[in-house]
Amino acid sequence: MSSTSLDVAVEVRKVWKLYRIGKTFYPALRGVSLRIPKGSFVIILGPSGSGKSTLMHLMGALDTPTRGSVYLAGKNVSKLSDVERAKLRRDYVGFVFQQFYLIPRLSALENVELPMIAKGLPRGIRHRRAKKLLALVGLKGKENNKPIELSGGEQQRVAIARALANDPDLILADEPTGNLDTATSESIMNLMLDMNERMGKTVVVVTHNPEQVKYSHYVVKIRDGKIVSVGEGGRRPPYPPEVLLPD
Repeated sequence: MSSTSLDVAVEVRKVWKLYRIGKTFYPALRGVSLRIPKGSFVIILGPSGSGKSTLMHLMGALDTPTRGSVYLAGKNVSKLSDVERAKLRRDYVGFVFQQFYLIPRLSALENVELPMIAKGLPRGIRHRRAKKLLALVGLKGKENNKPIELSGGEQQRVAIARALANDPDLILADEPTGNLDTATSESIMNLMLDMNERMGKTVVVVTHNPEQVKYSHYVVKIRDGKIVSVGEGGRRPPYPPEVLLPD
């Protein structure tokens, strides 16, 4: 199936990413190509240092490749200005990270409102939407709690609500359960599943945990900066796995 007949959320083509350490350049990614169909749930699986987080940062326009191209919402990220990339991230992508990155002095509600402030939404709309999203992730009644007053799982739920604040098409999650116990991890992954099944979001989860493959349509294994395999996950995929590899 060609890219012209497939609705694509994000695509990377022959991407290299080099980091300089002293006088030496270290290749975090080595010619990676990958296509994520809209509406799919993809697990990118690999050990620490495999390049999976670097790949997610590139897919989310948090960084640009040393060589190759990244297309997000059909736009070549490298050809955009810093302002254009920031606007694309704000409107099209929701991020969930292992460390939560909540603002300690702000309440759960205020943390969820932050992306909407960046978009310029009026205070009343921000407040109502943030409250609705916190209820959606199971935190009704905890809107005024500060992060320190919440458990790790609750903080990650706030982060997920924040990722949904501007109603993005694409959710990118980097080790979203890395700091959580098994039961809490499962509840967070079920929230990711809900975002895909009930809300129609394209979801990409970067993880080292093979048990999370069961939530996905596809699993992409990465090692030493290269994709080593692409296959089906635990759910029936909308397309055969080979569509993930650009023509």
